[in-house]
Amino acid sequence: MGEHQPKSLWEYGVPDTTTGALSSIVRPTFTAANFELKPQFIQFISNDSFIGLANECLVSHIASFLEKCDTVKINNVSDDAIRLRLFPFSLRDRAREWLRDEGVGTFDTWEKLSKAFLVKFLGQEKTAKLRNELATFQQHDDESLYEAWRRFLRLQRQCPHHGIPKWMLIQTFYNDLTHEFRIYIDAASGGSLMSKSPVEAKKLIERMAANDNYHPNGRNSVKKGGKYDVDALTSLANTVQALSHKFDQFKSVLL
Repeated sequence: MGEHQPKSLWEYGVPDTTTGALSSIVRPTFTAANFELKPQFIQFISNDSFIGLANECLVSHIASFLEKCDTVKINNVSDDAIRLRLFPFSLRDRAREWLRDEGVGTFDTWEKLSKAFLVKFLGQEKTAKLRNELATFQQHDDESLYEAWRRFLRLQRQCPHHGIPKWMLIQTFYNDLTHEFRIYIDAASGGSLMSKSPVEAKKLIERMAANDNYHPNGRNSVKKGGKYDVDALTSLANTVQALSHKFDQFKSVLL
């Protein structure tokens, strides 16, 4: 009584898929009743699919996926249970094939799955490439300060483990701005940005980028014969520096 019938030779030759045994993901159990992931939400996840192309930002994909998952909270259902069930729907093509090929029952926690995903699609080669792009960053001739700063931040976000010290990042960004922009930033800093601490320098750059009141193709610069009108920019820089000096004198009088 209670004994199982032995499998036939034919059954031994067919994989058992009744419990999802072929999946690389082990789906956590839960005690919640009537648990269901709505088709609309699955489609919501699928709309932002990661393929595995070189130009895709892996970190942004994970951040977006977690933001979406956090909109679903169900009593007695863990975050891992939701994330592990939904993550395959956020992948397609090459990335989806990678997940299928990882081996049966490889991932039973979100931490294991996300780490393996990062190792696969943000490995040593891509990390080295992104680090090099940060270290050799240069502002484009037709790029505003705002655009250059946002692109520099985007590179850092794509490679959060770059390991480059903060002071070196700020120095790299400043040194590889166009000559015109360095003049403008130095004037706003009251002399030279290099005399500021990394924190002060970053705040100044962020403020100037946010204001975005100087653009190579805007009112503060004119192209003549392929060159910028540096005299107009130098005049502007001298004015800003003079105002900064007067402000410092005014503060010293008050003190």
